[in-house]
Amino acid sequence: MQYSNTLDLVKSILNTGPRGLGTKANNIASIMNRPGEESDTELRHRAPYRDDPALGEALNERLLKWAESIGLYSGHLDYLRKCNFGRYVMLTYAFSEDRDRLFLAGQAMLALFGLDDYFVDDKRAGSTLDMVGRNLSLCMSALDEPYFTPKYNEDTRRGLGAHPVHTALREYIEKTAQIATPQQVARVRHEDMCLFVAMCQESSWRVNKMVAPVWEYLGGRQMNGFTPCLTMIDIVEGYELPHNIYSMPQVRQVVKLAGLICVMVNDLVSAEKEEEAGVHQFGIREAIIKEEGVSFDEAQRKGIRLHNELLRIFEDESAKLMVYATPELRMYLTGLEAWIAGSHRWHTTSERYNSNS
Repeated sequence: MQYSNTLDLVKSILNTGPRGLGTKANNIASIMNRPGEESDTELRHRAPYRDDPALGEALNERLLKWAESIGLYSGHLDYLRKCNFGRYVMLTYAFSEDRDRLFLAGQAMLALFGLDDYFVDDKRAGSTLDMVGRNLSLCMSALDEPYFTPKYNEDTRRGLGAHPVHTALREYIEKTAQIATPQQVARVRHEDMCLFVAMCQESSWRVNKMVAPVWEYLGGRQMNGFTPCLTMIDIVEGYELPHNIYSMPQVRQVVKLAGLICVMVNDLVSAEKEEEAGVHQFGIREAIIKEEGVSFDEAQRKGIRLHNELLRIFEDESAKLMVYATPELRMYLTGLEAWIAGSHRWHTTSERYNSNS
């Protein structure tokens, strides 16, 4: 159902929300056994909503075959197998049994991780800082087809067909357009392009050997994180969260918090990989060290506490929305919660970050 204005939308949410006894049962925070005060030694998390190794392995094998067919991670498929993106999809999109839609989520994930590795993050894959802006601009063209005269349309097709990352982006967005609504596709493109802009910001930090203030770092990481994957929750589960609900400030808040929470885990477990990548890198700990002059161990504790405080805010704000949410918004909020839980499990077990796993 579409709503003509925000007032109609709010009235609909209020009219369809739960009332009376039992209302608090829909409050996410109230049913979680969380501590009174957050820890600074352990990343608080809940168990994944689904952990089906067989499904994860089947998805991983299918993703490996796709990567091989387009030349993505050519010569490094053993590494890709160990990363186990199929397991990541299985853990995070926990309420979908549709293997084609789950595969699509894996294609999106693999395309974006590949983009990071090839063009931004790792000089071992040929990335150079002076080319980040150009490379990501080309990725925008792969994701959102440009339109020219026939000659230049053909030149563009050939040019974007020369690199497997561009091919991966084009194939995943084309498949998304086949099963999602135009508004959902536009949402996916928007969040992907926000990611690209934030990656350019990160490359400027590296070029200038700069450690940004914590507030600037968090703003960049909130965009350069997992929000693009979160936009696909309803697509993968086979429903639509309407654009005018997705765009409400309160909903945007929990979506962006969820993306930042997931990338904070990434920050706190990926130090070894980033050091091996061979470029100037810094994470939340280094930003805290630069700003507050504390030791690495103290910065680690502060980073853990920050993650846990963000998770608490996410839970509280989600709970407020859950009480009077539409059915689609309830499903989406639960999907966000499942994504955070599954992402934590993957990050702390994947050989992408844990060479001894």
